[in-house]
Amino acid sequence: MARADYTRPDFYARKAKEKGYAARSVFKLEELDQKEKLIRPGARVLDLGAAPGSWMQYTAGRVGPKGLAVGVDLQELGRPLQPNERFLRADVFELSGEDLLARFGNFTVVLSDLAPSTMGDKSTDHFRSMALAERALELCGRVLKPGGDFLVKVFMGADFEAFVREMRRRFRTAKLKKPKSSRAMSREIYILGREFIRSSAGEGTRAPKERNSDG
Repeated sequence: MARADYTRPDFYARKAKEKGYAARSVFKLEELDQKEKLIRPGARVLDLGAAPGSWMQYTAGRVGPKGLAVGVDLQELGRPLQPNERFLRADVFELSGEDLLARFGNFTVVLSDLAPSTMGDKSTDHFRSMALAERALELCGRVLKPGGDFLVKVFMGADFEAFVREMRRRFRTAKLKKPKSSRAMSREIYILGREFIRSSAGEGTRAPKERNSDG
């Protein structure tokens, strides 16, 4: 079967360009936020896997001048920051939750659109995706305030159900979400954890580096 051509602009890519967003992925967050009331004025939001910056753009607009959007990615954003945005160029496996707390304090919401550089093997891509999701959850446990929310992207596969169970242990609720703007052939799905209740002291293991997420 031929692989999907994600380089061709589709409806959402054209719409993102028209509205001045850095990537089509903004409409995934917009849809989930509109349905779930995830990002509120004055919130402090951490965006893992932020480049090229569309989620940060949207978040900065939603939280307003009294809020803060902090992005983290291995790649530079390539655009000027708004006054209520901050950006760290860093590997999430080397990023310290304690350093984040020292610089920014606790966050109201943690977003993770982290994705591995795909290899074309579904099993390998899934396990690489899960390693990133688990690291995002670990950081979340250190910087998310009690009662806060966590949105994380994963690829479906063998370890998916175990991760969902862990999310449900740490949050009052954990819902599975598939935005309309997700590409039809994509195995990605988002898990939304509401009302953070428990963290883990365990350290994660090193895994493949994240890439920017623009799909």
